[in-house]
Amino acid sequence: MKNKSFKKAKNLALATIAGAFLVGATTTVKANSTNDAGSTVTWKNADGQQLKDNWLYKYGNLYYFNKEGYRLTNKAQKIDGNTYYFGKGGEMVRNGFNTRDGATYYYDANGNQVSNYFYNNWGNTYYFGKDGKRYTNQFYTNWGRTYYFGPDGARWNDRFYHNWGHTYYFGVDGARYTNQFYNNWGNTYYFGSDGALVTNQDITINGVKYHADSQGVLTSESANAFTPSQINHTYDLASWEGSSQPAINDYIIMHDVGAESGAAANANYLHNNWQSAYTQFVVGDGGQVFEVGEPGYVSWGALNANPYSPCQIELGRTYNREQFIKDYTTYINVARYYAKQYGIPLTLDAGGAGTPGVKTHNWVTENIGGSHVDPYGYLASWGINYNQFANDIANGVKPQQLNSVVYSQRQ
Repeated sequence: MKNKSFKKAKNLALATIAGAFLVGATTTVKANSTNDAGSTVTWKNADGQQLKDNWLYKYGNLYYFNKEGYRLTNKAQKIDGNTYYFGKGGEMVRNGFNTRDGATYYYDANGNQVSNYFYNNWGNTYYFGKDGKRYTNQFYTNWGRTYYFGPDGARWNDRFYHNWGHTYYFGVDGARYTNQFYNNWGNTYYFGSDGALVTNQDITINGVKYHADSQGVLTSESANAFTPSQINHTYDLASWEGSSQPAINDYIIMHDVGAESGAAANANYLHNNWQSAYTQFVVGDGGQVFEVGEPGYVSWGALNANPYSPCQIELGRTYNREQFIKDYTTYINVARYYAKQYGIPLTLDAGGAGTPGVKTHNWVTENIGGSHVDPYGYLASWGINYNQFANDIANGVKPQQLNSVVYSQRQ
């Protein structure tokens, strides 16, 4: 019959287990003997009885001896419905981790291996699944939300995740953004129903139309758009003036006025001298749009390219930074609007003659003929290079980004 000091303490909390071995254990602890046989350790009480299939509390640690009487060492063991781990000295792991077979486990204050359990420490959150294994490089879905636990097992908070050719964002609470806007760096982004960042497409959210560029930056059509209702018709040609020939829808041609003057003055000049040259629009004077020729018909602003352009746009000049930003933004918006109207690609100066797209007068000179190089010189004087210009044509103006590149004063 077993000594009462070693009465089984199965399925009890640690405090109960420890207490059971502390009560009346003094004699046993002082009169014990151990037998080390290689990697095995046994325990005998003062009466010489070997401890088997039972617990031992000693030196503040709990040990377990199996039915053969050997102390468990470097081993996970299920005992009375709970799983425990016994380290290299045989001590039961409490409030600690154990990594084995490529997985990490956690044992609570009672030594129980946790499962379906969140653990918070070091400012991080960890999750141990139903099998007790810590989630590592894994997604976890619950409460209608998706979370990600990284290579160190820590939940990702306020972090971006890149995979499968997409970008995902996990918020400050660790939940993946799904059908949500995200604001940062002065821009707005949107993560769709699959959690992926929306890029290179037009989307409608809550009835509002947006365009997401290649970086996912959203532009609201209503906030950054042109409509024909904005056109000032003061300088329209009469119905019998200008060309009545419909244009082929190949090019939107971008100019600047080439003189240190604004839009209205140049629109007036073109109106009065249309027999020599004119375009459809002159933009400037704080973002105004003055029409001279009617869109869709040939105008006379780019020599042999004229028959292939339903819309040519002049940009008035200024030395005022705020006015330039307004003028340039409208210049881009008008070009994008009519490119979409006529099915013309939003690419800048791409390809040779016959390649549809938005073209500068400089491109016309290089590919079709002429001597003009506008509008690059004027745009460059304000800090707008080809890449900026092309990106704005393709994706629309991002006000804060534009503000960051436009010079404080014209060069």
